[in-house]
Formats: sequence, structure tokens, C-alpha cells
Amino acid sequence: MLGIPYTCAIDMWSFGCIMAELYIGYPIFPGESENDQMSRIIEMIDVPSREVYDVSQRRAKFFNEEGENYVPIMLKNSRGKLRKPGGKPLGLLLGDEDPDFLDFVQQCLEWDPELRMTPDMALRHIWILKGLPP
Repeated sequence: MLGIPYTCAIDMWSFGCIMAELYIGYPIFPGESENDQMSRIIEMIDVPSREVYDVSQRRAKFFNEEGENYVPIMLKNSRGKLRKPGGKPLGLLLGDEDPDFLDFVQQCLEWDPELRMTPDMALRHIWILKGLPP
């Protein structure tokens, strides 16, 4: 959506979404438009880092520049709901029953593809390892 070049990292983002969706039973970011979907992501994960913003080729569609700062364009959806950056943290959606699972999904949903969990890191994550037989 932001126009960042595709790498394997986008697959890890998708994997994190799928894992969360299997856990909660419904789509995690069910946007009715690109702007609504971005608003939902920003509501749950907050705004991307400056580094991610700077390499985003489509940032003007989702953010306004205000001097040195950038501010997300948070539009009301068709039902009039206005989302707030960081207003609905992922932990609120997934709960705190399994903090290792929450950490796993959070690392998959890292904005920065360079910092996002890789498949190799996922295989070594405690949430995966604790489910394997000894």
C-alpha cells in the first residue's frame, strides 16, 4: 500500500495477519477502501517510523507533511467512524492469554520490512518452539 518494494518481508506481514485472523476468527484489517484499511492498520500498529515513511512512494496518499513531521490522514469510514493512531493496540484484539503469540504477531506486523521477523526468525521464535515436542 505504501509503495515499498516487495520482498519476502511482505509474506511475513501476510503470515502475521493470517495467524491473528485464525486466532480471532475474522479479518484483522477489513478495510472498505485503501484509506480505511490504512487507518485500521495505523489504529492498531500506530504510524510507521520515519525511515519507512521516507521510502514510501505512496506516502502522500496516506499522510500529510507538516514541516518536519508527517501526520496520518485518518478519514471517517462509511459508518462515520474515525480511527485514532494507536487507539486499538494489537494486544487489545489478541488478548494477553499468550504473550508469546502476541509477540510473534507483532514481529510479523513490524512496519519496517528490514526489521520485520524473517521466516528463519519465526522458526526460532519461542511461540513456535514451545509447541514442538521435546
